[in-house]
Amino acid sequence: MKKLGLVTLFVSMLFLAPQMMGKTVPASANMNTPCPPPPAVVASFLGLTPGQVQQMGALLSQVLPTLEALGQQSAEVQQQLDILLSQANPDPARIGKLVIQVHVLQQQAAQLLEGYHSAFAGLLTPEQKQKVEGVTVASQIQPVVGAFAALFLVPPPPSSSTCQKQ
Repeated sequence: MKKLGLVTLFVSMLFLAPQMMGKTVPASANMNTPCPPPPAVVASFLGLTPGQVQQMGALLSQVLPTLEALGQQSAEVQQQLDILLSQANPDPARIGKLVIQVHVLQQQAAQLLEGYHSAFAGLLTPEQKQKVEGVTVASQIQPVVGAFAALFLVPPPPSSSTCQKQ
């Protein structure tokens, strides 16, 4: 279960990283200071050395193009499946073939991300690995925090100190 959470965290990071690389998002409407890109945030939070930052960048540059290609292929197959399913009498054999193709692409992406995660974890010190584990736990409970804050059971997160997507 712990491994699945880490894979999920990195899947999210990798799917968002291409859109976020080199871009900044304002911290709030009242501030003009840009937020650093996700790789810089991760490097800063974990206290990565320059060598580790360089290795992380190399890993990302290897994984992202393949992951993007798999995502594009998956979207194309899913679109074909949606079109086929919208027909009055869809071909069950063709539907099955497309479902299998989507599944295979998902497995390939999961294997790619598992390898990426292992390689990234291999760059880290034990203390840095503990920090990653803390972020993993936080990502699993993050959806619950909003409900607790809405019921005034915990204080809301400070909006001025965090970068948020627009």
